[in-house]
Amino acid sequence: MVYNSAAELCEGFGYPPVHVKLTIGIIDKRLGPIKAEAEIAIKPVKSKEYLEVLVEELESDHIFADENGSIYGSFGIDQSIQIYDEVLTTIPFDELIGNENWKETVKESITVDKLREQLGKSLNDYQFSDLSGKYKFRKRCTITDLQFID
Repeated sequence: MVYNSAAELCEGFGYPPVHVKLTIGIIDKRLGPIKAEAEIAIKPVKSKEYLEVLVEELESDHIFADENGSIYGSFGIDQSIQIYDEVLTTIPFDELIGNENWKETVKESITVDKLREQLGKSLNDYQFSDLSGKYKFRKRCTITDLQFID
């Protein structure tokens, strides 16, 4: 099907969500690899005339790291990573309207490499809370493995 206008694209657009499982490496000697699953959705935004590729939901296994008691110690962690409704990238309607291969254009935005890069940025922006909930901090994260789930 070819979309001939933004209105037609918004009304008729349907692309199934993509499910991925990933392994996250957090730069912290107290932690090993963390497993997580994410649902990636592709939705039209009529007012901005683009498709959003967004994390509908990403949730990791529970993470626990005790507080290090030294003056230079690390904050404790007792939580899972949870990211909801965060936009990873956008695809302008111009690239889709009148394009018979619009599905290929969308697929190019959700490859393993692109998702690894985009989710990596989101994870590095994620704010952890210390055990008291008083302090927020970030941890450097890398995605060591990302696989699509059928």
